[in-house]
Amino acid sequence: MQAAINYALASRLGCTFAPPGPPASHLEALHLVEDLHRAATAALGSVADITGLHQASEQAAQVPVAVVDRRGFIQANVQMAASVADVALEGQDLTWPSRAVAGVQLGAILAALSARVLGQFDPFYQVASSEVRTGRVILVAPNVFRFELELKADPSDFHLWVALHELTHAAQVAAAPWLPDWIRDHLVELVMIDDSPGAMQRLTRAARQLPGLLADKDDLPPKVTGLFSPAQSYIFQEVTAAMSLLEGHADVIMDAVGPNVVRSVDQLRPRFDARRVAKGRLDRAARRLIGIEAKTAQYVQGAAFVRSVLSQVGHEGLNLVFTGPDALPTAQEMDNPEAWVARVARSA
Repeated sequence: MQAAINYALASRLGCTFAPPGPPASHLEALHLVEDLHRAATAALGSVADITGLHQASEQAAQVPVAVVDRRGFIQANVQMAASVADVALEGQDLTWPSRAVAGVQLGAILAALSARVLGQFDPFYQVASSEVRTGRVILVAPNVFRFELELKADPSDFHLWVALHELTHAAQVAAAPWLPDWIRDHLVELVMIDDSPGAMQRLTRAARQLPGLLADKDDLPPKVTGLFSPAQSYIFQEVTAAMSLLEGHADVIMDAVGPNVVRSVDQLRPRFDARRVAKGRLDRAARRLIGIEAKTAQYVQGAAFVRSVLSQVGHEGLNLVFTGPDALPTAQEMDNPEAWVARVARSA
């Protein structure tokens, strides 16, 4: 089967332009990896207690946890792209230019994101020797280390706090086993294939822009053209509501543990949000690379939706979002949680 994207190009480009991580000794790196694994193991108990998703949390305990560097993050995301694109586009006759353009787009995005993502849940991950799709938690060690230094955070507290967010995602997918396929069906429309006559010009322009995008400049253009087509940008909005819900839900849960679990949780949130809002070089680059609003808006909108629903119907009512695609909030309901409660929770 012909690959939908030039994955070798995407991986090579992403790894080449990924910024180096903060300096750390070998002993510091070992302790960091060990503590992140410990935090991931400890997080699920709190997720279950807060959300009431006890069975889902038990299932999520079987999800593998990978602690990676920035290149590992890029390679994991290239694999994730393959699990979406190649399955969905099997049988299509894809030209070299279209595959190359997609590889440049993917590599550019991952290079920008590799220094700003603390963790991620891959819902499509499947152990090669198994037919069961388990998903996988990915924790990006150098970014966790950089953030804890910048925030002057207690390392153990910060590691557990980050793990709570990602393990909440694992519990979400365990509670909604239909969710990965729903996401896949929508993401396939975002696979960056372009067979238009201007594909080579798009490739050349994108490659030429990449070094400038990742340079530490304040005079970058407000938007990079040629990486996403208007149709792709429009399709992205179709899944924004669902992704906002998932991210906001995870943010609310990681804050709800209280100081008895994460002693400095009350200090972590304001410090982290201040860092999240700050528009540094990589934030600006990522925004321009993907041509959409910063992912920060998803967290903010999603958390506001979740808190509003919790105030009305509690976790039992909120957990109805995991019962099927029809229970997911629409874009309009994300701005009007009462409408979702009336449509889904009150009528259950």
